[in-house]
Amino acid sequence: MKNLIRFIVFSILCTNAYGQTTTVNLRSLKTHYGTQSSGTGYSGNAGSHSEFDNMVNLNSSGTTLHVDTTVDITSYQGPRGNRHTPSQLWNPPRWNEGGSPDDRYAIIYTGWFKPNKSGTYSFRTYTDDSHEFMIKGIGKTNDIVTKYYGWNTWAYGTATLDKTQWYEFELRIQNYGGMGAANFEYRLPAGGSYNQLSPNHPFAEWTATDPNAVPITATGYIKGAEEVGIAGQTVYLKTQNKNQVGFSYTTQATTTTDSNGYYSFNTTLDYNDYDFTIDINPSVSTLTTSDINWFTNRLFIGTFSSKDYWRMDVNNTGTFSVSDIYLMHQKRHGNITNFTGGGQEIWSTNYWQQPYIWNAVKVDTDDKTINNGYGAWSLFDLLNGNQTTYYLLRAGHKN
Repeated sequence: MKNLIRFIVFSILCTNAYGQTTTVNLRSLKTHYGTQSSGTGYSGNAGSHSEFDNMVNLNSSGTTLHVDTTVDITSYQGPRGNRHTPSQLWNPPRWNEGGSPDDRYAIIYTGWFKPNKSGTYSFRTYTDDSHEFMIKGIGKTNDIVTKYYGWNTWAYGTATLDKTQWYEFELRIQNYGGMGAANFEYRLPAGGSYNQLSPNHPFAEWTATDPNAVPITATGYIKGAEEVGIAGQTVYLKTQNKNQVGFSYTTQATTTTDSNGYYSFNTTLDYNDYDFTIDINPSVSTLTTSDINWFTNRLFIGTFSSKDYWRMDVNNTGTFSVSDIYLMHQKRHGNITNFTGGGQEIWSTNYWQQPYIWNAVKVDTDDKTINNGYGAWSLFDLLNGNQTTYYLLRAGHKN
């Protein structure tokens, strides 16, 4: 409950007077080993875009992560005001905050914004020390709108923006020595004076998560021969990048079926970026006396479907007899680990991709060689929100 209250309070604090969200991501880094030493590919103040890239790269020696968090960009943790403590203005989280020296750090704001008006905005930015303000996908070199490599100097730039569109941005600031500072100001397309980003001048709606993302979701069931759900079966969601050649899927999430055989995936992975598969690798359970007794009664009926052969012909002779019943009891008691005859113990198909197979197996009176099935199964080329039902036939199991 306390965590819920904190979340609600934070959400309220990160909503401006216009009812817009103002939350963005903030990454705080310690740079230069926290001393005056050079890191990999950088030294002193960032003097170029490539040097800045090296400075904020966690793979560069000399750079380490202090914290990843979210902040209200219009607050004093955002690029608002002049110098930080003791002036109590710009005050982002820093590795040696309040210490001496309070420098050798980098602050990176990232996220998305949707401007309040359409047209050509003017921007000016001022930091101590170097900084770059970038808007992705608007045709700027390295996406940079304003930049200055040094300290305490205003940088100017323009960008033509559409109020109906979300834009991805990055503002990175580094401080090598002395007290840091950050100012982000904008001028509306209609002109006038520059406005410092603040609760009264939010410039835009802001968000820390991609508003254009389409989260990958998938649901379905795993059912047995009697079309009743099977609990406890493991299901895998795997992905690979959409532009990747070939098949090289990586497991991103796993779940197990509930008492109804139901599974569900609700991820934060963007369907625009990934192809995904749903994989199953079904398992057998301990055989039960009730199932074996049911098979014994079936033996006296004498009419079998293909699915009966898969679950009842455990010794893989192509017929169903007392020998199969005997082997079921042997396995139930632990006297054997696997059924003799080398038969496949699990058969599976799915109704989304191959409904004709399950329909045939349910009613055909042929033996199991007519409709070969699979043990494990991978469903490729899925549309987002895929729903499917897998059917399993397990040797020695009624369902």
